[in-house]
Amino acid sequence: MWRRGQEDTGTAVDERVDFFFLCADWSGEPRIMEPGKAARLEWFPLDDLPAAVVPHERFVFERLRSGLPPIVTFGFGTPEL
Repeated sequence: MWRRGQEDTGTAVDERVDFFFLCADWSGEPRIMEPGKAARLEWFPLDDLPAAVVPHERFVFERLRSGLPPIVTFGFGTPEL
């Protein structure tokens, strides 16, 4: 979710919340449902991610093996891990 605007104080607001889910079982094949918003769909091993991964997603992916806590912050001060 993403909120952008201006507070009553005149301060600019640019906030986002991303949700990540672990899925152990599914049926069917993943496919792009909004082609105007995605160039392609690819799978990568966690230890071989492409260079073009946005920072907050890379933060999560790099910590999945070490037991990422259920709630983390990124971009709001120093993350506590």
